[in-house]
Amino acid sequence: MSWRRLHIILKLTLRRILQRLNIRSTPWGVFHKHFRRFRAKILQKLDNDDKSYRRLIYNNMDNLFKYIQKGDLVLVEGRTELSKIIKLFSSSHWSHIALYVGDELIRKDSPYREKYLKKFGDRAQHLIIEALTGQGVVVNPLDKYEAYNIRICRPYKIRKNDLQVVLHHVINSIGLKYDQQNIVDLAIMLMPRWLIPRKERSVQACLGNRNIYQVICSGMIARAFQLVGYPVAPAVSPTEFNGLKQKKNPYGGELIMRHYSQILPRDFDLSPNFEIVKFNIISAGKFDYRALSWGVDEKTAAGI
Repeated sequence: MSWRRLHIILKLTLRRILQRLNIRSTPWGVFHKHFRRFRAKILQKLDNDDKSYRRLIYNNMDNLFKYIQKGDLVLVEGRTELSKIIKLFSSSHWSHIALYVGDELIRKDSPYREKYLKKFGDRAQHLIIEALTGQGVVVNPLDKYEAYNIRICRPYKIRKNDLQVVLHHVINSIGLKYDQQNIVDLAIMLMPRWLIPRKERSVQACLGNRNIYQVICSGMIARAFQLVGYPVAPAVSPTEFNGLKQKKNPYGGELIMRHYSQILPRDFDLSPNFEIVKFNIISAGKFDYRALSWGVDEKTAAGI
């Protein structure tokens, strides 16, 4: 049973009790007001940084600015308590995702130009768009995640005009609210069935508040790619194709578009359609492992 369904059941039960008691004025609005405050405090508590967060590698920002491209995805291993929960139920390192738009918002024809030049200065050359709890869809500089564990994913062979559609859709999402219910529904969907008995959800079922004005980070970006028919984590129909169609379809079957509200940050990492950009070392093409400086003798560290 989802929290949304439980919410409706409680509301209807309270209404029937009030009707039997001949009470016309309902305190539901007061209850809902206090419930929203309680939920806000919980989310605020979960937004506190986790002191045990461990940074695994140094991010060379000069290389990152050089090799990243518009439309690339920035996967982030968050450091808040909420990020730990997301990583736990998704069985992945990645708890957040943002879309890199570069200088798209400060181009001469952009209505956002003056706003973000004034707000970020030179940092506005490298901007990302992301959906954050408590803030909604916002714009931030890419170097915000310099001290985080991150991964860059690039949509493989996406057409230029389709990429522009993706960028414009995400840009038009700026200012939307964060869908907290979507996160709850995802958590319930991924929990073991023995723990929370529930009906099987269709891959096309919409999660969350089912409101186009509320999004989560991964759902917002997934929807943008789905608009141009670019697959992120589609389901494959058991229907078999003939030999000719099979060669043209690397998935080996007919695809079913998974609803964007069901997409998690990990799905972009696992998707065969997004290549990983190793900006720190491999993209630069210069690497001599024998020249590395070690804090201890490498043979001692290896137990030799």
